[in-house]
Amino acid sequence: MKITRYIARLISFTDNEKRILILLAFGFIAGTGIAAYQGLRSDLEIQDFSEQYRQQDTVFIERSEKIPGAEPDTPPPLTLLAPNSININTATKEELTLLPGIGDVYAERIILYREDYGPFTTAEELLNISGIGERRLEQIKPYITL
Repeated sequence: MKITRYIARLISFTDNEKRILILLAFGFIAGTGIAAYQGLRSDLEIQDFSEQYRQQDTVFIERSEKIPGAEPDTPPPLTLLAPNSININTATKEELTLLPGIGDVYAERIILYREDYGPFTTAEELLNISGIGERRLEQIKPYITL
């Protein structure tokens, strides 16, 4: 008898606690139902799409094939850059993006730095630009001139 009274006392809840437990139980049941319904709907949609694709003709393109006009304008590969071919004091944004590891953001930073502090006197001044470290400087150093 003592054990059952002890367990009953442990399990007994106040009226507010009972209301909260009932609310949580309903929330759990509703959430589980919604998740199950969404899972069922997504399965149906996937089946509909797969049926549509089975009915259509499929064309596969080899990765090595080129689609005319589909490629965006890309800079030339680095093999086309000659050593000391880009002057960082006069280069445009497009020219600077040809350098390895230099994208639009770094090109803009180089131009802004050049406008604020004047022309570069050494290649090491590029280290003052946020994001350009020793490693990136070593990558671009063969292709730049002052």
